[in-house]
Amino acid sequence: MMENESAAANAKLPRARRASSRRSCLAPVIVSGAAAGVIGTWQFPAVRSVHDEHASAAAFLASAPSWQRPPSHHLLVAVAASDVRVGATAAAAPVAGFGVARRSPQARWQQRQPSRSASTALPAMGPLKTWFFVIQPTLLAVAGIAIWRGGRADTEDGELMQSMWASYANRPVRRMMALMAGGVRFSFVALRGKFAKDPAIKSKLNKEAGIRAVKELVTLGPTYVKLGQIVSCRPDLVPKEYTDELKRLQDEVPAFSGERAKRIIEEELGGTVSDLFDEFDDKPLAAASLGQVHRAKLKDGREVAIKVQRDKLKEMYDLDLAQFDKVTEMLDKYKIGVSGAEQKWGEIFSEAKVILYREIDYNAEAENTRRCAKNFEGLPWAKVPNVIDEYTSEKVLTMEYCPGVKIDNLEQLDKMEGVDREMLGANLAEAYLLQFCKHGFFNTDPHPGNLAVDNQYKGGRIIFYDFGQACELSDSQCDGILQVIQSIVDLDAKACVAAMAKLGALKPGADIQKIEALIENNFKTGKVKSKRSKRKIEEVAEEDGKKKDVPKESETMKFLQLPAQLAFVARALTQLNGVGVMLDEDWEFIDKVAAKVPEVQMEKGAGMDYLVGQFFKQVMK
Repeated sequence: MMENESAAANAKLPRARRASSRRSCLAPVIVSGAAAGVIGTWQFPAVRSVHDEHASAAAFLASAPSWQRPPSHHLLVAVAASDVRVGATAAAAPVAGFGVARRSPQARWQQRQPSRSASTALPAMGPLKTWFFVIQPTLLAVAGIAIWRGGRADTEDGELMQSMWASYANRPVRRMMALMAGGVRFSFVALRGKFAKDPAIKSKLNKEAGIRAVKELVTLGPTYVKLGQIVSCRPDLVPKEYTDELKRLQDEVPAFSGERAKRIIEEELGGTVSDLFDEFDDKPLAAASLGQVHRAKLKDGREVAIKVQRDKLKEMYDLDLAQFDKVTEMLDKYKIGVSGAEQKWGEIFSEAKVILYREIDYNAEAENTRRCAKNFEGLPWAKVPNVIDEYTSEKVLTMEYCPGVKIDNLEQLDKMEGVDREMLGANLAEAYLLQFCKHGFFNTDPHPGNLAVDNQYKGGRIIFYDFGQACELSDSQCDGILQVIQSIVDLDAKACVAAMAKLGALKPGADIQKIEALIENNFKTGKVKSKRSKRKIEEVAEEDGKKKDVPKESETMKFLQLPAQLAFVARALTQLNGVGVMLDEDWEFIDKVAAKVPEVQMEKGAGMDYLVGQFFKQVMK
């Protein structure tokens, strides 16, 4: 029974059509074979010449009248002989007489031996020819077969995938080969969709590419599954068919068995599952990149959700993040900036690693969850599950069971009584305004798998799950974000530059006038704007009768830097935008929070000076 339930849980990811999968996996083999053939015929004319001589001998024998041809085995000997003259001698005998000439066994044996003549024998290959004609085609063929076989791996068996992921921790070369092979397999499918002309065929091929992407990311393990989760919230970056498939990575990663989950719980909590819980469901509620969640009931009757971490997770992080370290070193070495700013990727990634490693410590996640729950106190439209401390450890996190409808299940949300998607979008934006600017502590990973909705409040209550990735902002950065929002609403370039200074985005000695001129131009042209901007773009343009010199972006970007905390703010806003637009196609973060900015400013102690300033801005504009 337990095995059947586990199999049902692992079947969440739909199986790709076999025909399309075989085509995508066989493509590398076909290309490898074609490459081997091209190499052999193009680079070795001497060998091709000898082959042509053999073909001529075969044609000579085949053209003779049937009554003059030797038996078939004589024909084969003549064609296969290395010395072409032997073939000619073999053919001359039946032509002169009316059959095969009678010879002694010794004479026939000598005839069949290859000639030692230097002028006609197949020349011996040197090391270079051996490499190109033998070794290289063989390696290509072996690589093609390996890529094809890897593409047929079963990614729906959670136990099998868990074992394979764990093996990567001790085999970095195997992991690198899997990454390269996966990239090749995905590229063959993706390129077919990219260059397709017919919209229906293009959509079908993009869907196949999305299915292949999910399969390859799952094969590579938790780190790459998280990358897929991020991309799943960006329909502006990849085709919709991709995001539709990648969404499955949010909470439908193949689950490991209930027996494995029980073993981990017992090792972490120091007791048997039957002693710790009154009930325990072997079938997980959801499975994600780092772990899976099981429903259970405590001895006192409380229903809980138990998050169990995957095996060997730290070892896999050690391997993957070490590879990412090398990538950031290369980017910094060749001075590839962060969106044009002269900020080192190594500095950002160093800060990111701290957050990523804290994510696999469930004690740290429990602390983040408690902190966010306290910050959301008094908001009836927001819910954070309570942590059950006595059943929590480094690899097991037990929380209050708070069921809800996944926020991207729009069909189900529309059926729920009292739920308003537009209101949900507005409340979600306000929740992040408060996290960014009032509390200075926010969840960096608001993808749909971490958000659910129930109808415990008018319009819908948002349930926030998974606080493994959280980031803290300084007071100055909190104020800076508020001022950036206000400056975009006011289209005030000078205030925007002042806000950037508070955020720590300006390097020492930055040319303030050039930065201000560029931002002013971006406001005028509409490159940076909001639906809530108080002045129309045309009105702003009319204020300057004389055109001013606008510096190029390359001239100002050298004065900018991107603190690691702001990189996580950008990531959270990126995922938040994907969710918001899904709920309400007209959703925009600044538009939804602009009216709340003065309220937050007053709560932070802005005072009457701020209100008077805002009043005069309204009057002047």
